Amino acid sequence: MNSSDMMNHNGGWMDHGWMGGGMVLWTVIGVLVVVLLVVLINKQSKK
Repeated sequence: MNSSDMMNHNGGWMDHGWMGGGMVLWTVIGVLVVVLLVVLINKQSKK
């Protein structure tokens, strides 16, 4: 009962935040992390 109540309670803002802007945010973060890794690898390989 508690788990279902919590799911219903958090469902509104979780769904809106995750689907509305969350996925876009995580995609941007993922791209930035990949770019940073590539830059770091290039700097180390040049040295």
